[in-house]
Amino acid sequence: MAEQQDATPRPTRFAPRDRSDDTGRQTIRISLIFIGIGAVMSVATLLWLGLFSQRSEIRLDVSEIKVDETGDVELTGAVYRGTTEGGDPYEITAEVAQERADGILDMTSPAAFLNQSSGDVVNLTSLTGIYFPDRGEIDFSGDVVITSRDTGLKMTSQAITANLDEGYMISDEPVRVENDSGLVVADSMKVLDRGDLIIFTGNPRLTLQDVGAAQ
Repeated sequence: MAEQQDATPRPTRFAPRDRSDDTGRQTIRISLIFIGIGAVMSVATLLWLGLFSQRSEIRLDVSEIKVDETGDVELTGAVYRGTTEGGDPYEITAEVAQERADGILDMTSPAAFLNQSSGDVVNLTSLTGIYFPDRGEIDFSGDVVITSRDTGLKMTSQAITANLDEGYMISDEPVRVENDSGLVVADSMKVLDRGDLIIFTGNPRLTLQDVGAAQ
């Protein structure tokens, strides 16, 4: 049965260099923006590094269960509810969740909601997802969106892989990270050290909003 999944939970700063003596204020502003982006991306990483953290605490609701001739189990309207090791409640939903005979879980239209102790709510959605319990890894594909309600930050990509055991998140597809302060786009991204380090690679570009506003 697919009602309980297991994995070990483990789930920035970019300080642009001064280019001239008269760009100090802009450099500080850029640094602050990247620190803010890194902090929220760390929250987004913790969302997935905390999933399936304690099997005994996960509850599963389904509207329909089917088992095909190959032994695959299909759950319609699957809703997983539980808490992270830090005590933050989360919920994962999928229109359809299908467990293969080898334990791999295929999800259609997965969505995750994590209520942070700070009061913030982090959401992650994609068109499809594949969970590999043997290596603690989830592949999210198609219109992947991560948002933070309180910070207003939004990250989008077409594919993200999150490793729950080793604490990293990787996207080899173009990524876009934005909030009211600015926008970062890059050809790829790595979140390492359980969210402590975010590396934008492949021609990263930063656009600032209201650079001339008072600090």
